[in-house]
Amino acid sequence: MVCTCCSNSVDWWVRLRSHPDRPICHDCLGGLNAQRDGQLQLASRTWLVTGFEPIFKVADVARSVAWYERAGFDVSFRDDTYAFAHRDRDMTIHLAHADGDEIAGSGALYVHCQDADRVAEEWVLAGIEVEGPGDEDYGKREGSVTDPDGNLIRFGSALR
Repeated sequence: MVCTCCSNSVDWWVRLRSHPDRPICHDCLGGLNAQRDGQLQLASRTWLVTGFEPIFKVADVARSVAWYERAGFDVSFRDDTYAFAHRDRDMTIHLAHADGDEIAGSGALYVHCQDADRVAEEWVLAGIEVEGPGDEDYGKREGSVTDPDGNLIRFGSALR
């Protein structure tokens, strides 16, 4: 497929509802979203949240990095005491060594996903202990994992 916006040949693309005959690539879609966010900020005369990244305190950065890699994250290091676990387009978890009186393992994160069962299956296949997923009365199917330090990652999708 050729992107209508940039003319690049792409494997992954989307169609605009208003112009289904004009596919655009994910990079151009990201550019459109950035333009929208800039316009919203100007119009609202305030600031917008453009992302967030939780910081999980860990006792051993190398051990945590190995676990997050097993869970399917790409990992990068700032140094021996600080690393980043990246997943998909917009999720980054900071892995910071707990210093002094800081307690490792007190972090929590909720991840919205399209299919909680698929997330659980991937992590189980990677040898990670997964709780759930199960159906909740508020319309979500949720599960959870904890990293080696006890930081909690809950994940959920809409009930089918």
